[in-house]
Amino acid sequence: MHWNQLKIIDTQFEYFGELLEQTLTGLKFLVDAYPKNGFDEIQARVRHIAHYFLFYSVIVSKQPPSVVVKCGEAENHRRSRFWFNTEIRVLGGRAFGINQVGEGAAIPCYLITDETAKVLLSNAYHDVFENEEFVIEPPTAMMKGDEHGLAAKFDDMRVSKKGPLRRDSVATKRYCLCYNVRISTKHGIDLIGKKVSLPFAILVGPKSDVEARLFLERSFADLVRKPLSDIPTYATYTDMADALEMKFQSMIETPQKSTDTIPAIQPKPFSPQAKHHILRRLKPDNSGRITLENFMKLPVAEEFCLKKNSKTEGEWKLVPFFDWYFKIAELVNKHLLPMWNDGLIFGFCSKDEAELLLREMERPTLLIRFSDIEFGKLKVSVKDRMGVIRHHWYDYSSTHVMSSLSRELLSNSKYYGVEFIYPNIDFAKALGARTLTVNDNYRKPRNLQPTPVYFDNQDAAMTTF
Repeated sequence: MHWNQLKIIDTQFEYFGELLEQTLTGLKFLVDAYPKNGFDEIQARVRHIAHYFLFYSVIVSKQPPSVVVKCGEAENHRRSRFWFNTEIRVLGGRAFGINQVGEGAAIPCYLITDETAKVLLSNAYHDVFENEEFVIEPPTAMMKGDEHGLAAKFDDMRVSKKGPLRRDSVATKRYCLCYNVRISTKHGIDLIGKKVSLPFAILVGPKSDVEARLFLERSFADLVRKPLSDIPTYATYTDMADALEMKFQSMIETPQKSTDTIPAIQPKPFSPQAKHHILRRLKPDNSGRITLENFMKLPVAEEFCLKKNSKTEGEWKLVPFFDWYFKIAELVNKHLLPMWNDGLIFGFCSKDEAELLLREMERPTLLIRFSDIEFGKLKVSVKDRMGVIRHHWYDYSSTHVMSSLSRELLSNSKYYGVEFIYPNIDFAKALGARTLTVNDNYRKPRNLQPTPVYFDNQDAAMTTF
């Protein structure tokens, strides 16, 4: 549910709630006036319908994140690294007096596994006990009225562990938040039951493959109509493009520290070209459908991994799509967010596409893109004054990198004479005045395998200081 549509949905629920309440009021009059004419049976049926309507008008309007990391670098931290907010609210219901009766009602919240959640789907009265490895804090919130109706807001929630945990055993489980609802209304209708959030994972340290599978589950499983349903086999081209864009935007806005705040700015949208480039890497079929297994397993890049106890020897390993994509989002989040939001980074683009775009430029121009082949690296494609196009690689994980990308672009002689950042951003106005330094040309050997000539016109984009 989109948050900006909440008021409209609340109004619709209130309208139908008023119709039901007026119908029950009229039936009560008929039952009192004509006690033996069968109106009591009709009244019982309508009350049953109203009970269902009111119970399903209670929704989890703010879901927990798909992944809760219990700790950052230190695995002994008792609580989760970042807080999160959830919310349960009543849509409409004012005609039944829920706003008056429910004000101040306490709503307990429990942390349950998806096995317990499946039981609750068939029996909303099933007793829930705190028997998991974790507990949730805070465990209770009060119902209060706001501009959209009645809501219990659980702010600054964190997950706490009860004892020592094994990372692998925890990562295989799915958890849900369970809200215990008990509210009385008019016409003798009591709302007693439990509302369950979407499933999420609790990780003892980061684990990207778990986050990737939960992303598919949240994005494509029919969790509204069929809670805890399985991930489908395929997704449409448009649905996958929208889901990947939303995931990227949420990842790059993730606070680096628990004290950081999320900036209230409109996220930079993907261009149609960027969406097309990303989805082509997932190999859609002739009808535009994308096999979701490709997101998890299809290799799209390579990473150089050092051998144990070695600082120089290693081998290139294949990287699946989700790891490549999440790494780019992490790179933007940690190092490139201002440049990304300012439009200085073109982003998702192949080497051939970059050369095609730069050939159309009349002036010396550079284009900053994410590498399709090398895991976690940037490429700076440059068209110089002579019209020659070269590609330089830039690696934030390298031990030789001692400056930011913007400083590198200003100080490295490779970019001397560049006037624009693609498509038409003035280089000097965007980054400032240049200060050239000497490049010692020390770089790690390149032994990638895409094609023998892939790096013929490429070299490092970094200097050391």
